[in-house]
Amino acid sequence: MKGKQIIMPAQRTATLDDFELDETLAPNQILLKTHYSLISPGTEGAGFTGLESGTRFPHGSGYTAIGEVLKVGEQVTKCEVGDFVFCYSSHASIVKTASVMLAFKPPLEVDAKLIPFVRMATVAMTSLRVSAVEFGDTAVIIGLGLVGNSASQLFNLAGMKVISVERVSERIEIARKCGIQHLINPDEEDVHQRVNAITGGQKADVTVEAIGNPRLVELAYQLTRTKGEVVLLGSPRGEYITNVTDILNYTHLIGRGAVTLRSAHEWVFPTMHSGESKHSLERNSQIVYSLIKEGKFKVEELLTHVINPNDAQSAYDGLTDHKDEYLGVIMDWTQI
Repeated sequence: MKGKQIIMPAQRTATLDDFELDETLAPNQILLKTHYSLISPGTEGAGFTGLESGTRFPHGSGYTAIGEVLKVGEQVTKCEVGDFVFCYSSHASIVKTASVMLAFKPPLEVDAKLIPFVRMATVAMTSLRVSAVEFGDTAVIIGLGLVGNSASQLFNLAGMKVISVERVSERIEIARKCGIQHLINPDEEDVHQRVNAITGGQKADVTVEAIGNPRLVELAYQLTRTKGEVVLLGSPRGEYITNVTDILNYTHLIGRGAVTLRSAHEWVFPTMHSGESKHSLERNSQIVYSLIKEGKFKVEELLTHVINPNDAQSAYDGLTDHKDEYLGVIMDWTQI
């Protein structure tokens, strides 16, 4: 079967290429006709610019999509031909995958273009899952990209006082529309003073670094109360030369805060739910979808562009160089 897929043949280059797909399925796979896929600005942006360590060109891209099931393997029970599924798959018009998170009978209850945003929310949910904070605590979220905005919304829904920090004013306005009350632009005011003012000098119970900028880890420590938590949600990327001993002492020394440092990499949880673990990416997806359907988790506000896959280059350029305009970019494969 012939299809089209996004390929990055070189640094800062994205093309739509033809490819041939063998329709033979493993027992647990499905054949999917993609309708919409979402660009992950962090992970894919790092692959686009070459910031991701070990990046080699050419490579494909993408990991969240929704589409129509064309064929199922003999062991697949979650969906059948004609269903729509949300899955972890690349930017391609046709894919084979075993990572079906959600299955739907048409007609859909939620606009199909919005469902791929579930993935960004489940990435963000990991920071809430691994943290020990509770209802009524204060959370500082550094960064309001798709993951940071999602984390801000989820901590807010969990009953936290959320303070979000972001330099791009347009992203601050989007977060405000998503219900985030306390918003700080560090180019306009002192972050430390504002956090202290909001918390009555207590600082945050947890600070989440949601960008993946290692230079911001020390700031995260400084905004966190004694024996609080710093959570690395964004995957650290790029070189950063500093005195690591000074950084580690924020965790080791009580005089520096004895702050716990935690990982929130989404793969700390199993992909599919088996009952052996309370949490899984599949269960997280079900929860987020319910929140979207109920209008509690905002996604329409995150969607800034719907593009033809032929325009992938402009989309990746925009997400890299024009963060004031680009945030949530959906590729519409029904146009191919």
